[in-house]
Amino acid sequence: MAGHTAGKTTFCRLLRHALGERGFGPESSRRRLRQKLPTAWIVAEVIIDDVAWVVARPLGTGARPFCVRGGSVEQVADVTNRLEYGEFLDALGAVATDTLSAGRFPAKDEPVRWEHVLPWLSRDQECRFADFLEWRHSSSGSDAPSLNVEQRQFIVRSVLGLISDDERAEQQTNARLVSEKREATQREPFLRHQAETDHARVSKALGVSLPLPSTPLFGTQGRAEVNRRSDALDEQDKELADSDHRDELRAGLERAVAEEATVKSLLDEAQSRLDWERAALAELAGGAQSALLADLPPARDFCNVPLSMARTHECPIARFRPVDLATVRSERTAAEELAARRQLVDALEREVAQIRDASNEAKTQATNSRRAFLSASTAYDEKRGNLLRERALLSQVAQLVDDAEGAAQQASAHADAVTRLAREIEESYERQEKLRSAQQAIFGRFSARFDYVVRAILGNEVTGRVDTSGRSLVLTVEEHGERDSAAIATVKLLAFDLAALVMGVEGDGAFPRFLLHDGPREADMAPDIYERVFLFVRELEKCFDGDPSFQYILTTTTQPPEQFLTDPWLRLQLAGMPAEQRLLRCDL
Repeated sequence: MAGHTAGKTTFCRLLRHALGERGFGPESSRRRLRQKLPTAWIVAEVIIDDVAWVVARPLGTGARPFCVRGGSVEQVADVTNRLEYGEFLDALGAVATDTLSAGRFPAKDEPVRWEHVLPWLSRDQECRFADFLEWRHSSSGSDAPSLNVEQRQFIVRSVLGLISDDERAEQQTNARLVSEKREATQREPFLRHQAETDHARVSKALGVSLPLPSTPLFGTQGRAEVNRRSDALDEQDKELADSDHRDELRAGLERAVAEEATVKSLLDEAQSRLDWERAALAELAGGAQSALLADLPPARDFCNVPLSMARTHECPIARFRPVDLATVRSERTAAEELAARRQLVDALEREVAQIRDASNEAKTQATNSRRAFLSASTAYDEKRGNLLRERALLSQVAQLVDDAEGAAQQASAHADAVTRLAREIEESYERQEKLRSAQQAIFGRFSARFDYVVRAILGNEVTGRVDTSGRSLVLTVEEHGERDSAAIATVKLLAFDLAALVMGVEGDGAFPRFLLHDGPREADMAPDIYERVFLFVRELEKCFDGDPSFQYILTTTTQPPEQFLTDPWLRLQLAGMPAEQRLLRCDL
């Protein structure tokens, strides 16, 4: 285990972090590192377009990263020339992405940035070098942008110069067409179902069988039935208005109520007069005042208290203004007066009885008038409410007819659109193929470089090629037929990356000529094949008179060939035990 716990992957992650990647390991690893080394920094010297940049990023929290342009690592403590770390990323992104043959993703029309390219140049060891498009593993904690396979294919082709802006624009058009076709495909059955549902609701509401909404007859017959029923409702409205007698009944009710009030007033007045005359008769007769007279209010300036009682209680009015009965008796005899009073009372009683009968009749008439008016109003409101509900339902049915017809038309339009878009997508693929054909020269050179690297690693008996399948690249290794295994998959991946590096060295494409491979050897890869990776890159170095114009960093647990165990190739040697020989010189 000693060789596998020395810190090779941590070194690669820290290097990627210095180059702009947000994360430098899983959360558990970052937490242990910060607890053990809370003030640690990573400092790196990066050459961008022949200009040296020194970048410093804290591994703990709180401090801000920075960079120094044109400085050296020894000057990192000088605060006078410090720049924002973002300026380093801008410079890095400019040289890495400004020369891309196609700088924007087709689907989302977003720019390709340095953070999209870096994962390819520095693959995760966790991906096990199984596929040339697998760059980052979820367990690495890199926090790199999440890209789908199509986007990664686009980055590879753009960096290698295998796609042009015209093809990118056509891909963008193609992506739009595919999106529209997908939406139309999803919407068509939904709209068809909506039209069928509305058709069933219309048929049920009208109680008739209507043609399918996809035919013109549905709208014609549906609207005709709605109009016919609307006309019938108009006729019923007219009949209801003609039969409306509420105004007459209201006027009769008002007259009956007024008559009832008038008769009641007459009855009250006659009853009051009768009560007073009865009291006077009792007084003349010398009888005691009845309990009824005691409760009556005074009327016509006469007191309701008997004169004898008033005198007994020494009423001043009775004392000083006595009733001049002597005078009355002087004009008439007592018997005549009593008889006259009795006749008057009898007449008043008959009058009161007549008026009471009239009052009862008026009350009955008012009650009947009120009942007739309320009954007519209730019947009218009920009929009117039914008509309004039927009209509202008819209005909903009319809207359903429109909705069903519109949904059916849209469904047909979407079905036609699916067919049309499928044809346009196919035409777009054909145009892309023509545009790719224009790139065949560059593509042929890259496929030749891939074959060159494969043969350098596996031998001249083996051939390699890069094919295209639509917008995708396909790597093939053949020896008496296509070969495929875990070791071959790793070789194809290494050959693909090294071929891209060679293309960049030769000036084709926009590969940044920087490559980092973290422990790529598979257990079943033969040692001599593994050694040839080192030998190939050494031969590539020999093509330069001075310093090579590329950098290839390779971490390995297996010992490289003897000739590479010295400077300048062997730059860092680690061990898992003791802890002082690990990358961070301690156990985390």
